Amino acid sequence: MASYRTMKQEFDRNDLIQVAKRENNPQRHYLYVNPLQGKHLPVSPSRALALFAKLAEMAEERFAGERLLAIGFAETATAIGAALAYGAKNVHFYCTTTRESLFLSSYLFFSESHSHAQEQRLVLDRLTQALTLTDRIVFVEDEVTTGNTITHLIDALRTAFPGLPLNFGVLSLLNSMEDTRLREWEAQGIPVGFLHRIPQQYRVEEIEGYAYPSLEGMAPVYSDTSLPVLTLGGRWEARMASTSQAMQQLCDAFVDQVLSQLTLPDDATSILVLGTEECMFPGLLLGRALEEQDPNRVVRFHATTRSPIAVSPDPAYPLHVRDPLESVYAEGRQTFLYNLEAYDQVLLVSDVKFQNKQGFRSLVGALERHGNRNITLIHWCMT
Repeated sequence: MASYRTMKQEFDRNDLIQVAKRENNPQRHYLYVNPLQGKHLPVSPSRALALFAKLAEMAEERFAGERLLAIGFAETATAIGAALAYGAKNVHFYCTTTRESLFLSSYLFFSESHSHAQEQRLVLDRLTQALTLTDRIVFVEDEVTTGNTITHLIDALRTAFPGLPLNFGVLSLLNSMEDTRLREWEAQGIPVGFLHRIPQQYRVEEIEGYAYPSLEGMAPVYSDTSLPVLTLGGRWEARMASTSQAMQQLCDAFVDQVLSQLTLPDDATSILVLGTEECMFPGLLLGRALEEQDPNRVVRFHATTRSPIAVSPDPAYPLHVRDPLESVYAEGRQTFLYNLEAYDQVLLVSDVKFQNKQGFRSLVGALERHGNRNITLIHWCMT
């Protein structure tokens, strides 16, 4: 499979930053929406993966000669961390933090104080082995603002593993930590790398210049459409520490299976690959393969999210349409899709099949509301 690292591109910091307004969040009233990250906004999968490859190159340069355990942060940085582990030769193990519960797993809990969903967890299963076989833990993020969340996880790891000589590092697309905090981390032997440094609250004043229609009363639209389902085995569990080699092999096999078993309509010139919450990286790889398969296709990727964000019709604002959903993972949990459009074909890529059927009904309802009629669920399961 061709490597996305062959795409040599440069990314200005303003390519990676659009400012949006968080809804009802007193901890932090804004967030940066990265139009190339593949989370809130549809993006070319190849372009997103080319961006993430920059961090893989940085990991190889910054931590040359070290065996790394990379940890990506849920939910927005799961694909970034996976792409780094997929591409960096010195990453030996990878896992993500999560807000989900895995069957019969034990966890290390820590907090993300500014988030809409503050409780984070790290699955302990297989983690001890990974820690004993690596030289450094590298945390991978889209943006590091204060460093508090990473500090909470570092403290939790040191408490849980007092007998291990743990070393840490941080890589992110953006960093706005204060100079004193950066120097403190470097003095503690925690190297910090990033593509771009931005000032605290960079461009935040922009969100005051938009009109935000009320979203009160908006509810999910449920569909009774029965979807065709492609079920594939051999899933890589991103939330549990595994070797990067195993991750690469399983993800490549997933893409190969989809391409060999899925028949797309001849007139499908626009394709949306849609991930569910933390499940992003497999869909990005699939989307990139679909782009390479036919350069005349327009392929886009983004994902459902827990983040409640205000929308505005102003063309200068990043998010214009919000569709409320039920989570496909848990009953009663609200999730969202932003800037949904009509495509010739939609491929839903999820690591959960019908855990919450109402969640899938709401997801299909939102897609149909925007004119999408050809929808296939690709379920990647463990067996």
